[in-house]
Amino acid sequence: MTKPNHWIVKASLLLLTYCLACSRSAQQQAPVTTVKDDDLYFYTVPPKQLFWLGESVVIELQLYSRSEQPILVGQLQDDELVRFKVTGPDGNEIPWQGKARSSTKRYAPKDFIELKQWKQITTDRTISLKDGEGFVFNKPGEYTLTAEYSMGPPEKLAPFAGSAKILTRPLHSSKLSFCIDACIQTPLEVRNNAPVAALDAVNAFYTKITKSQQFGIPYGRDRKAIQPLLSKRLALVIDALGACNDDYFRRFSRILRENTSKPAIPWGEAGLFTGPEDASTPTSFRILGSRVVGENRVDVLMAFKEDWGESEGDVTAILENNRWVIDDYVAMYENDELQRLSDGYPECKDGKWVSTTY
Repeated sequence: MTKPNHWIVKASLLLLTYCLACSRSAQQQAPVTTVKDDDLYFYTVPPKQLFWLGESVVIELQLYSRSEQPILVGQLQDDELVRFKVTGPDGNEIPWQGKARSSTKRYAPKDFIELKQWKQITTDRTISLKDGEGFVFNKPGEYTLTAEYSMGPPEKLAPFAGSAKILTRPLHSSKLSFCIDACIQTPLEVRNNAPVAALDAVNAFYTKITKSQQFGIPYGRDRKAIQPLLSKRLALVIDALGACNDDYFRRFSRILRENTSKPAIPWGEAGLFTGPEDASTPTSFRILGSRVVGENRVDVLMAFKEDWGESEGDVTAILENNRWVIDDYVAMYENDELQRLSDGYPECKDGKWVSTTY
């Protein structure tokens, strides 16, 4: 047998090494599947929407997948992946205190998980100042928050993706609102020691509301029962909604009957003074706390007993003609942007239904 030529063996080894290197390079640079718009959802959820001054403000973060193919996601506890934007009661953005987000972080396999279809990961994040990082919430009022989830350049993720999809663009959460000390939108003094008469008015009002167990706009006997406890402003709001409700059914009742359609009125299955859907007809209530706002206003945090547990809301009582009356309500159940009852509904204008939806 002839001995192989030394140079032929060396050239073959070099060629084999080069091919293996090419194979590894091709494998690392193989194209990966990217996440589409409806593959992955990013949510921010407030466990509650009223925090006392000095209390830790905690927000729940969620990533939810609808993709059949697993998605590579980073752990939500990582400060490098989530950015928050918070606007204060004065409309100005509040700066984040602490280190800035790094764009040079080096990843390891333990930083990721593969999120399968219909699965989600959640975590609680404290966003108020803690250990030198977070937002400073030192003023009472209503705050708004949005968040961005981003995993950085795709080329950094590809080595860890395997068969999973990767996220190549930022995801943005919907805007949510929460309150510190009181749900006010202007800078006012907030203090404790609410007048007993104000709390008595709130108790009297909700005794009637929980007794009536009525959806939507109060009519007839129920409206007559609460009328003396409403401020002039709120009474006009309720009157306008009632006129809008009548206008809606005057125009669309025949169409609804023929199509057996469900009415599109947003207050149809809501309690105006308690909350939407599952919070609409509580059997009882209790006062959780109160704050004096300015000179003649008291905000009262309420809890309502439902079949499934408790919902919450913030009711405003004001001093009008030397009497404490109900002037506003903010539901803190399925109401991320904290819509006030006194703001009315965009479907109504001057007592008329102006929406094209029926």
